[in-house]
Amino acid sequence: MTAVGFAFDAALGPGVSSAVAAEVERLDYASLWTNDTPNAPGLPILAAAQRVTARIPVGVGVIPCDRRSARDVAAGVTNAGLDLRRAVIGIGAGRAERPAAAVREAVDELRRVLRPGAVVAVAAMGPRMCRLAGEIADVVLLNWMTPERIRWARERVREGERRAGRDAGSVVVASYVRVAVGRDARERLAHAAERYTRFPAYARSFAAMRVAPETVGVAAVSEEEARAALAPYREALDETIVRALPTFPTAESVLELARATRP
Repeated sequence: MTAVGFAFDAALGPGVSSAVAAEVERLDYASLWTNDTPNAPGLPILAAAQRVTARIPVGVGVIPCDRRSARDVAAGVTNAGLDLRRAVIGIGAGRAERPAAAVREAVDELRRVLRPGAVVAVAAMGPRMCRLAGEIADVVLLNWMTPERIRWARERVREGERRAGRDAGSVVVASYVRVAVGRDARERLAHAAERYTRFPAYARSFAAMRVAPETVGVAAVSEEEARAALAPYREALDETIVRALPTFPTAESVLELARATRP
């Protein structure tokens, strides 16, 4: 089995991040992640998490490069007081007209303006972006994929590594895996999946996998069932990032999920 990280929605705010982060570190998760939206920027969430932890890496997945330039992201890192020695900065194409070119340019610029050694993740779904991640990223961040599709994506990443002359395995293959636990777990997972089907790229990805969107991820009644359902993802990934779908938007509800899926 491979590493397990934990992620929650940035919309829950820095207060929840502070309350959750220390316990996630104590539970021995390999990393802590959040997302980034116009109304809920991820970098301040990561900074809040770092202030109450000592060792766990934190990641933002991802900042769309059509919405924020690489220099703006770098300024955000500085303004948030984020320690890059244990941070992963994730970049995605968003709705850029030329996705691969936009991400390549953003990653190149980000590496120039941040200190050497900064860890950069690239969000990928289709073959072209997976290959690009293999060429330029430290981490490829997948999303809403079955274990079978993850294996397919891994091969495309490896193709990119070979094309760039990198060693096989240079890029960490990670993925968000939506997880809900409890009596209404299926409803929570289905609601989250339905939101993503409204985006053309995700709709195409679900169609390519030939699965019902609400079956991608984990909906479990019990802790034991959740762990069993996560096992195929852990076998397919270098890092499985449990993306919490809590019952309530509170720190305690998020932590219930963290305890149920702890490594």
